[in-house]
Amino acid sequence: MRPTLALLTSLLLLACPLRAASGPAPHSLAETLTPEEFARAGLNKLTPEELSFLDGALARHRQALPPPRPAKPAEAVVHSTDKSAAAFGAEQVTPAKRLVTEEELHAKIEGVIESFTGRAVFVLDNGQIWQQRMPDTHYFTPKLVNPEVIITRSFGGYRMFIVPANRVVFVKRVQ
Repeated sequence: MRPTLALLTSLLLLACPLRAASGPAPHSLAETLTPEEFARAGLNKLTPEELSFLDGALARHRQALPPPRPAKPAEAVVHSTDKSAAAFGAEQVTPAKRLVTEEELHAKIEGVIESFTGRAVFVLDNGQIWQQRMPDTHYFTPKLVNPEVIITRSFGGYRMFIVPANRVVFVKRVQ
């Protein structure tokens, strides 16, 4: 059975950010994957035009990804038990009172995540509940178990960066 371009793109997009940390991004799938991976993914069955289209789609996606975050020393991390972390995003729940908070919130999503779509709801280990704002679909292979997230305030609201998947999800706090 011939794999679809959408499925291949989804699978490869999950793998590409991991290679970005080791050096400059490759320009094509043939440079990104080993010959065995290339054949195993069925990419050797694609026409040159299909491969070119897929390479272009990956290049556009790489440009849209946020740059990888440098690792922070453990003492600089805002833990979810801090008072400032408890107030992070609270103005969305209680809009009458504007709260001054830290620049970002570090927490973990409770449970196992294999995929989510539409208006997914995320329960954090600090008791906060956040909801996906944009109806995007995300798949994670392997499944994420209690993944670490970093939530930051952006121009249009809040962004949740799922650290082990290198993915950004636009969210709003609902509780």
